[in-house]
Amino acid sequence: MIPRFLEETIIERCTSLHKVILILGARQVGKTTLLHAIESRLARAGRRVRYLNCDVEEERRAIDTTARTLLDRLVAGVDVVLVDEAQRLDNPGLTLKILYDLYPQLVVIATGSSSFDLRNRVTDALTGRYLDFTLFPFSLGEMLTASGVLSDLALRQPSADALLPGLLLYGLYPEIYLAGDPKTRQLLLAKLVESYLFKDILAFQRIRYSQVIVDLARALAYQVGNEVNETELASRLKIDRKTVVSYLDILEKAFVIARLHPFSNNPRREIGKQAKIYFLDLGIRNALINDFNDLAIRADRGRLWENFLVVERLKHFANRGETVRSRFWRAYGGAEVDYLEETADGVHAYEFKVGAGSVRAGGDAFRRAYGVGVQLVNQENYLDFVLGSS
Repeated sequence: MIPRFLEETIIERCTSLHKVILILGARQVGKTTLLHAIESRLARAGRRVRYLNCDVEEERRAIDTTARTLLDRLVAGVDVVLVDEAQRLDNPGLTLKILYDLYPQLVVIATGSSSFDLRNRVTDALTGRYLDFTLFPFSLGEMLTASGVLSDLALRQPSADALLPGLLLYGLYPEIYLAGDPKTRQLLLAKLVESYLFKDILAFQRIRYSQVIVDLARALAYQVGNEVNETELASRLKIDRKTVVSYLDILEKAFVIARLHPFSNNPRREIGKQAKIYFLDLGIRNALINDFNDLAIRADRGRLWENFLVVERLKHFANRGETVRSRFWRAYGGAEVDYLEETADGVHAYEFKVGAGSVRAGGDAFRRAYGVGVQLVNQENYLDFVLGSS
C-alpha cells in the first residue's frame, strides 16, 4: 500500500483535538484504504476501534439512529468509531453530532464522496464540532516516498523526472497509476469519467440536461490554465450564464476542477472577476478530450505543466491540513503572474515554465506594484515547489 501523507495529519489531529474528523474526496481516490490504514494504526496503539461501512446495510442500520440506547450499545467498549461513506446515513449531521455530544471520550472519523453530498448535510448540525480534510489522488511526494527516494538527494530528482511523463498524461488516481500499462490506463480513465464524473453528479443534482455538463467539462478541459469567461461559455453551450455558474460550482464541489481567483488590491487597474480553471487530475482532463499523445508533440504541454504544479501544491497543503489562498494576478495592461499564495507571512508569487527561461515582464510589474519578487518554477527546481520547500 502506498502511504498517504494525510494519514499522519489525521492521526495527530484526532489524538490532540476533540473534533469529528471528516475526510472528503472524489470516488476512488483511496478514502476507504486510508480509513483502514488509520484503523490499523490506532489499533496498534492500543485503541479499540469500530469500523462501519455504510454501503453495507447491516452496518449502516447500526449507526443510522438517534436512539441513545442503540448508540450506547454501538460504542460500548470502543474508543474510536470510523464511519465510511457517511453520506449514506439518513441524517449524518445529527448522528455525528449526537456521538460528539454524548461520548466526549470517543474519536469519530467519517468519510464522504463529495463535499455537496456530505459537508452540506453536516455543517449546521456540527458547527464548531468538526474538522474537514480533502483526500486528493496520489501526490508526487507520496510516489517518491513509496519508492524510498524522497529523502535521497541523489535519486529523488531523477526518479521524479522519470515519473513526470506518465503523471502529466494519466494523472494519479490510485487504480490508474497502479495499472501501469498505457492502454489499460486509458481504458480505466474512460470508465472513471463515465461512471463517476457524470453519473454521480447527475444523479445527486438531478441535472436535467446531462450532455450540457459533459460539454462544459470538455470545454474547460481545452481551457486549462486560462481565465474562463462564463458568458462566453454560456453562448457556446446555448444555455444561460446562471446555469454555467451553477455547473462550475458543482464540478468544483465534486472534486473535478479547482478555480483560482484573481489577486487584486486595486480592482480599477486589475482584472478581478474571471477565475482560472485547473483539473484536479490530469488523467481525467486528457480523457475528456481523448488526447494521450506523447508530450513532445503536444501543443498544450505548457498548460499541462502549469496544471500539474498548481494541483500538486494544493495537495501539499491539503495533506498537511493547512489552508492557503491560491490566486493569480493579471493587470488590464496584460502583465500577469501565474500563481500566488496568500499566507500568514505574506504573498508569494511564482511563474511556471516547462523549460529554461526567465521571469516575464509581468513579474517586474508585480514586484513594482507590491514589493514582492516572482520566483521561476521550471523542470530544474519544481520539486522544491511541489514538496513545499519553497
